[in-house]
Amino acid sequence: MQPDTDKPGNDVIDMIVEGCQSMESTVNDNGTISKELRINPKKIWYKTHIINSPTFGRYVLFREMLEDKASQCIFHMTRERANVMANQIMDLCESYDYSIDAKSSECLRDKNNTQSTLIDKVNRNKIEKQYTIKDELKGGILDGFLGRKVNQDAHQEQ
Repeated sequence: MQPDTDKPGNDVIDMIVEGCQSMESTVNDNGTISKELRINPKKIWYKTHIINSPTFGRYVLFREMLEDKASQCIFHMTRERANVMANQIMDLCESYDYSIDAKSSECLRDKNNTQSTLIDKVNRNKIEKQYTIKDELKGGILDGFLGRKVNQDAHQEQ
């Protein structure tokens, strides 16, 4: 039997695995075609990035279209030229991928918000909260000195 602490993590992993599957057709030994669910690594790669931008989805569309152009070069030029052009396009796509990885690994923090990286979120099993003197003064000066808000939040999380 699994400990209760592992269940939420396993549920998240199950959800990610199920969301990253694609239906693929395969030809069996007897010549019939069957459909199978297989994990699509691109879906996992895109889902695990933490990028707060309303344009990230559009970037993915254009990046995938650029990769498709690399595979279509062979239809529009000689084989030698198509191979060179396809390699150049794929090198550009790889540079874009590194850029996305770098952006996703940024950790941001200001006076109102924090954004952790995926590694930070995996390593941490608690919610990070910041307390300011301004917040503490709202509850009363004595509460601020005694740290009662922090203790109340600690009890609520348990």
